[in-house]
Amino acid sequence: MNHLKKVIAVLLCSAVMTAPTAVMNTEAATFAQINTENVFVNQNTDYTCTLASNVMMLRRAAIMLGDPKWMTITEDKCRYDYGLWGSGGMICDYTFYGTTKNITVVNDAIRYVVGTNSRQSIKQYLIDMLQKHPEGIVYYDYDIPHAILLTDYAAEEDMFYCSDPNKGTPTKRVPVTNSSVNLYNYYRSSVWYIKSPELYLTSNSTATSGKQTAYDTDEIWEVTDEAGLNFRADAGIAYDRIGYVPCGAVVHVTKKKANGGYTWGYVNYNSKNGWIALDYATKIGNNTQTVKVETQKPENTNITFENKSSISADVIVLGEKITFKGAAEKGNAPYEYAYYYKRAYSSNWTTVQDFSTSNTVSVEPLTATMYDVCVKVKDAKGNIEKKYMTFDVKKPLENKSTVASRSIYLGNEVNIKGKATGGIGKYSYAYYQKRQEDDKWCLVKDYSEESTASFKPLKATNYNVCIKIKDEKGNIAKVYETVEVCPKLVNNSRVSETYVKVGDLIKLVAAAQGGAGKYQYSFYVKGESSSNWTTLKDFGYSTTAVFTAMKATTYDVCVKVRDFYGKVEKKYFKVYAKK
Repeated sequence: MNHLKKVIAVLLCSAVMTAPTAVMNTEAATFAQINTENVFVNQNTDYTCTLASNVMMLRRAAIMLGDPKWMTITEDKCRYDYGLWGSGGMICDYTFYGTTKNITVVNDAIRYVVGTNSRQSIKQYLIDMLQKHPEGIVYYDYDIPHAILLTDYAAEEDMFYCSDPNKGTPTKRVPVTNSSVNLYNYYRSSVWYIKSPELYLTSNSTATSGKQTAYDTDEIWEVTDEAGLNFRADAGIAYDRIGYVPCGAVVHVTKKKANGGYTWGYVNYNSKNGWIALDYATKIGNNTQTVKVETQKPENTNITFENKSSISADVIVLGEKITFKGAAEKGNAPYEYAYYYKRAYSSNWTTVQDFSTSNTVSVEPLTATMYDVCVKVKDAKGNIEKKYMTFDVKKPLENKSTVASRSIYLGNEVNIKGKATGGIGKYSYAYYQKRQEDDKWCLVKDYSEESTASFKPLKATNYNVCIKIKDEKGNIAKVYETVEVCPKLVNNSRVSETYVKVGDLIKLVAAAQGGAGKYQYSFYVKGESSSNWTTLKDFGYSTTAVFTAMKATTYDVCVKVRDFYGKVEKKYFKVYAKK
């Protein structure tokens, strides 16, 4: 093998691949390769959808750059090692140093780059962006708020496709209609996209024809590169490494496929089926010839152990404890464990327990906020693996429900508004009422997500109202209110005479029943031909007023009654004066 071939072999053949910039292939992936399910991820917490969506965009870019370590791009790596998560969440513009080339990412507000609040303009902008950026773009809708990775636009379907990082959704490419975002939120949306380097898919790669066809063969090959060959899940350096085939191993190739400028062979080795790069192996015959096929040569690889640590809950309420549990697999026992945690937006870690054999520890956080956890596991040889996790501490469930009014008039409804803070997850509400003199509560509405309820009292008396709110963990908080139901206010006022002579004195007498509290009264008069009322007495506690008929005409008289809560009832009279 000449010197140039040895340099290229580093990319395809070493047990731990590193792709040098000098041999970087910026057209190293097909559409199918950047859309395999293990490219996509769900967000770690309710708050990291933008981070998870950027992780997926960076993974696809890394595959297109030929980086075999693209799966190491995770939320934890981007958040803790590369600093893409700042005190306010996902940073707007950044440079990612975690792949074979630096990747520069920028964030733009839709309204600034589109310029026109037109659905078609926004759609065309997104289509153009996806044509320029086959690695995808991150779309963020501030009103939900939520972010997704837009993967491509299928013109024949007139459909955008995406991967939604929301917990519980499938980690794969799906129609954007499966997500919750509004792609046409002109005023409150933005996109992240890769400014450099410029990335490409292989020239024959489309949304409908991205895979390259493998063809059958029946050949015997020997691995001749001294570094050995990586054993991959599919034909391409973007696919997962499932093992290692050492130099000198003889394998039976049953299929071949060209991808990324190399020829790949499908083989069975160590009871696994996978693909190797045949450019660094030598064909030694067909299967019809007598050739010893070595399929069980031990794999000479140094597998590091896996940190399988966990936490007891993703969300707890302030005042509760959370438990960290250390665990590991595939290493050299015995293990030791160390535990650390910090507030999510702090840079200072608190040591809960330094390395010891104790595999559990509990803490009671003092503040309601997001926390980061780091569990380190050390095996008997001193190897250390870290695992980062996140949990949220909520304030205790607090019921802040109210009634629209603490006093109403008989015949009207009592309107109730359920409201809560703190607790865990979604709330459900239940509403009850009873007359104050009764013992038994009546159900207005049983537990549901409806945050409002109402009922119409049947009697003028005080009613007790109870609102119960339950969170997803089953915690219940109650609030009690009292509503005074007043009888309908009735104006019983009268005038002393209806038919009088010019110069007579007319007496107005105010009276009322129902309503609430003490009454106040006001008195008014005007000539029938006038539009202006004369105030005889403004609101006060006096129940009488008088006026003199000064001319032969018809007089309009008005008496108003106002109760304690400001309810006003009017009563009108006519007084006829003659000479």
